[in-house]
Amino acid sequence: MLENFNLTKQKELTSYVTLATSDSGLSYLLIKNKHAEAAISLFGAHLMRYQANGKHPLLWMSNTTLQDGTKPFRGGVPICWPWFGPASAEIGADKPLHGFARISEWQLEGVSEQTDGTLVHLVLESSEKTLEMWPHAFRLEFEVLVGAELTMSLTTGNTGDSELRYRAALHSYFDTLNTESVKVSGLGNRYFDKLAQSEKAQDGDFLLTEAVDRIYTAPEASVTFTNGYETVQLDNGNANSVVVWNPWEKGAANMADFDDDRWQTMVCVETALTGEGVVVAAGEEYTLSATLRYIA
Repeated sequence: MLENFNLTKQKELTSYVTLATSDSGLSYLLIKNKHAEAAISLFGAHLMRYQANGKHPLLWMSNTTLQDGTKPFRGGVPICWPWFGPASAEIGADKPLHGFARISEWQLEGVSEQTDGTLVHLVLESSEKTLEMWPHAFRLEFEVLVGAELTMSLTTGNTGDSELRYRAALHSYFDTLNTESVKVSGLGNRYFDKLAQSEKAQDGDFLLTEAVDRIYTAPEASVTFTNGYETVQLDNGNANSVVVWNPWEKGAANMADFDDDRWQTMVCVETALTGEGVVVAAGEEYTLSATLRYIA
């Protein structure tokens, strides 16, 4: 899908990382090392592509997503922060869905080559603009280790003088062969069904058979899913929930940036902090992480 972005390479940052720009002026990191390939936009600190050597591309991207920085990208791994879903009443209903991290320009703090892959470090700090939307001083750091495994770490640092509470998700869109091939294990037996607005129970594995928007509130530390190409293990670090989403035919048709027929080849399985979220004291920090590895 990145071929549609018409990227122009600007300079090499390391032997495996190239800085590129699009026609709209957005910046991207293109990574190709001995383990895998990846692409990250500095707009939203958005991981848009990851493919380990010899494996099918892991992430799904919309072919019709906007590319000019006016809206978040559809697909890949958007960062939902400092709230998940609509903003709460105390924050204000007019605030952007899923927070402002995914529609902010991040700074590249560094790129380094490790024995197990390429480490990218991106930073977003509070500003007058963010304080208008959310009255807390912060330093948000996103690290991505691109190797045979993929690790994403989102660290919230409280740089203010009072505690803050936040919610978040690594809103991962995974590419699938078809809906019939999707099976997710380890989600637990309790979830909140956002479509029905009710608490429900589940026995056994999750199978994708209809539109779904569920927050699993007692997942195992590791979730396993099949996508029709491989079996992948997702390790959730410091998460309190896992979200599963697919809009199905009607939902996809109602979104301008979602290809009408491609709901059949995706599923979101998201490492998340929902509900009461997490409280971070002044001067402290909290890290939410997700590690993906192929197990079959």
